[in-house]
Amino acid sequence: MNNAFSKEEKKLFNSKDPKDYINRSLKLNIPQGRKAFVTKHWLDKTGYDVADLEYFRNRHPYWKSKKMEGTTERNIIRSYEHNYGNGQRKNWDDKLLQEFINLNKKDKNSNYIHKDWELAKRFKCTIASIQHLRRKFNMSEKILKTKGRVTNKKILDHLKLSENLLRKMKNSL
Repeated sequence: MNNAFSKEEKKLFNSKDPKDYINRSLKLNIPQGRKAFVTKHWLDKTGYDVADLEYFRNRHPYWKSKKMEGTTERNIIRSYEHNYGNGQRKNWDDKLLQEFINLNKKDKNSNYIHKDWELAKRFKCTIASIQHLRRKFNMSEKILKTKGRVTNKKILDHLKLSENLLRKMKNSL
């Protein structure tokens, strides 16, 4: 199979590991279709899989910067699209906080079951306020885990504290 490759493609095909493969694929001038062809054969030869390549690609500075392009604009658009607060300050009483605690669950892969915008819509607030509560919730959980049992009542009490105070408590552990 090695004979079917051009000189540039052979350099890519002879990469020793996924990190080297990602570096060479950026430096070499190989058309996308041919790169996919070489990649398939390189994966077969080395025993690595696509997940290995994705892992190193996501950590490469070039691809990190590419992924970050336009994030500010996307976040601004997202915040306008999902602003359910109508400019009103949200008063988080015990009942709402308890409902938030009940809905702020994660699945087996540690992903939130309810997206930020879903909770913002449910509680008629902004995504930023949901993210603020989630940060406070996570800090509270870490603080309480070091002190013993985590209960909804204790989390509720901690959610009433400021984020700065919770951060100081967490950092002092």
